[in-house]
Amino acid sequence: MPDRVYLFDVDGTLTHPLSEVDDVFADVFLSWKRDKNKIVYLVTGSDLAKTQKQLFTSFIDQCNGAFTCSGNVFYQEGKQVYENPLEIPDGFIADLELYLEEGSQWRRKTGTHIEIRQGMINFSTVGRQASANLREAYYKWDQQNREREDIVAYIKNLYPQFEISIGGQISVDIYPKGKNKAQVVDKLREMHGEDVEMIFVGDRNVPGGNDWPLAQRLDPIVGSEWYQVSCYEETRALIEYGELFI
Repeated sequence: MPDRVYLFDVDGTLTHPLSEVDDVFADVFLSWKRDKNKIVYLVTGSDLAKTQKQLFTSFIDQCNGAFTCSGNVFYQEGKQVYENPLEIPDGFIADLELYLEEGSQWRRKTGTHIEIRQGMINFSTVGRQASANLREAYYKWDQQNREREDIVAYIKNLYPQFEISIGGQISVDIYPKGKNKAQVVDKLREMHGEDVEMIFVGDRNVPGGNDWPLAQRLDPIVGSEWYQVSCYEETRALIEYGELFI
């Protein structure tokens, strides 16, 4: 029998956006993994430091590994296994700053807007330090005004060598083409064999979302599936009652 591995996004899938994992859910999740001997990997757009704030080191260490920065960095047993390099073109940061100053119609800006992570860049017009209420306000405003879709088009027009996807409530993820979450498929095949079955759960499995490339990569693979959720409560229902999670 081939290995079956389970892949979980973090923000919006195992936790509420930018929140710590619920204690009861954490116990249910880790008991499911341990008691049913599941192979579990985290696949998140955030870096390790932010992931540790949401899930805690003890939670992460009980998983089989963590792909952070959209799969551009991989950790296992508390150690970094690999990191993809990132080359930032001349003028790129200046063009993001120009959009922030002249292109964005959102006025309540705060904190860090451009965050250079390992293998990728995160860009947010509202700012990474925005409060939960401000994040929610921006998210609702963006659903009406589609600013993040405009950011995607702006960057693609100037820098076609990059891929941009919408992640979370307030930002976009930017990485070299092909260096999105879908790249974890090849890594897992190297680790578990070509016939490994992969089950992925994420909250942005929609066109333009940062989970979408991985979902689409799994579609043609026999024995692999993906699930769209909107909160960790739906993830809990899957691991407790979903046929492929028993």
